[in-house]
Amino acid sequence: MQLNGVQIMCSSELEEPLTYFLQSDLAAKGIEVRRRSDFDDVLTANILAQDANEIPDDMELTAYFAIGIEISDIISQIKAKLLELKNYGFKTDNVEFKVIQVCDKMWQNQWEKFYHRVDFSRSLAIVPEWECPKPLNPHQIVIKMNPKQAFGTGTHITTQLMLMVMERVLLSEMSVLDVGTGSGILSIVASKFGASNVCATDISDDAIASAKKNLALNDIDNVELKQANLLTGVKGKYDLILANMLAEILYQLIPHLSDHLARNGSVIMSGIDCEQLSRIEKLLSENGFTVNLKIQEKRWFCILVSQKSN
Repeated sequence: MQLNGVQIMCSSELEEPLTYFLQSDLAAKGIEVRRRSDFDDVLTANILAQDANEIPDDMELTAYFAIGIEISDIISQIKAKLLELKNYGFKTDNVEFKVIQVCDKMWQNQWEKFYHRVDFSRSLAIVPEWECPKPLNPHQIVIKMNPKQAFGTGTHITTQLMLMVMERVLLSEMSVLDVGTGSGILSIVASKFGASNVCATDISDDAIASAKKNLALNDIDNVELKQANLLTGVKGKYDLILANMLAEILYQLIPHLSDHLARNGSVIMSGIDCEQLSRIEKLLSENGFTVNLKIQEKRWFCILVSQKSN
């Protein structure tokens, strides 16, 4: 099958918001991100120096779409999104576009070339299914992933921040709600860390299909997948709610969190840009929440919140 591709040469700080927009709003079949800094770290066997020379000084993000999708319309929508992101303080100057065409198989092989094992900590590793899943030590949990089209490989800053906080607070026998599960990575980690049951939602049927495969790869049987827009159709209350998404989606989610959070429960949120943090904190306070923990990597924040004491 042929795919149309749109290459976007831009600032690396646009990776998170553009990836989310391309997959959730424009239904991209896949995303490939290449940065020159990646080659600075891994200019080793399997990667040729001339490959690095093809990459712009900052980042090259390529989104793939099925043949028949009008690429000029896609580019127009991306440009409109860039104007919106500029108002939030993102660097959107000197963005360049290039249209390419590849076969599905070629893209898959290229994508696998750049996605490798991530030893997140001594207790957790994220490994693509085509690599050896051997743990570094007897206590390390190894999670196998093939995210394909869906957002969430363990390499994104916002995902890593979520995992960092989950390692601190996720306790055995918790009930967990994973809103916008993507590839299912957070639900799988929650299950492996001892959660009693997990409900994972996503609006994308591609994401649900990808998450289902990843659950099977890891022999997970206590995660319920639900295709839904945020909390639509979700019943019951949970000890822990996970939400790794852009701030503009969190704005819609926050007013409804208390309806699904158990007494003494917590919420972990990531995907919050530094320009939007104060607005998120204000909205949380207005809805009866307090921020207990805040961690930052580059311009991205992850926060742990709970309901205010009466």
